[in-house]
Amino acid sequence: MGTGNTAKVIARDGGTVAKVFHRHIGRDYIEYEYAIYKEIAKTPLQLPRLYSFEKENHALIFERVDGTSLMAEMKRNPFLLPIHMRRLAKWHGEIHQRQDLKLPVLTDRLASRISQSDDLNESEKEKILSHLDGLPDHERVLCHGDFHPDNVLISKKGHVIIDWADAAVGNRLADIARSVLLIHYGGLTSSPVQGMFRGLLAGHYVRCYRKTDSFDMSELKNWILLVAAARLSESIGQTEKEVLLKLIHARVNE
Repeated sequence: MGTGNTAKVIARDGGTVAKVFHRHIGRDYIEYEYAIYKEIAKTPLQLPRLYSFEKENHALIFERVDGTSLMAEMKRNPFLLPIHMRRLAKWHGEIHQRQDLKLPVLTDRLASRISQSDDLNESEKEKILSHLDGLPDHERVLCHGDFHPDNVLISKKGHVIIDWADAAVGNRLADIARSVLLIHYGGLTSSPVQGMFRGLLAGHYVRCYRKTDSFDMSELKNWILLVAAARLSESIGQTEKEVLLKLIHARVNE
């Protein structure tokens, strides 16, 4: 059904799927992801039911959700893009209403990933981490950590949010910043038309979110710097990396 950096998803009988992790992924990580899902399952959010951890198969067993991704819906009818962005922003806001969950702290994860980046020198890392330390860190809402149209499935029962492995608690603006970067730059090609169009889409997403729960745009920009720096530690394409580095260097050298 699909293969990613850490696992492949295989359909099974009985209305289930197995997320089979690659053999280089340690059991500790799988147990960590299992615990994340069990914690989020305490909320009323729509996510696939987690049934079990099959240690012998290196796999987590989930409820099978029959549907298409929101991204596929967007590609099918581009004229409905504004509506889909509005829905995405609404569902993101619903995630951020959840609190009091026992999950990792988002700023700790950001700091770790920024420190691991091979694309930033030590001086740049120091400046960015200092910037992170200076931001308010009192909010502890649920953050998905990778919320974008491919991680929302549209089924007969409604929308279902998947891929919660990076979930944490923290400032919602950090989570919004991640979504903005993914909508604008995730998997970006060298096409200037694509870049311009996706920038407009990301801007519309932000406007839709602010209509239901407003925030200061300058605060969001502060988080975008940090999330962009953390993104560099991931396996991303060269075009996206170059754009993020340009963004980071412009902010760091202000």
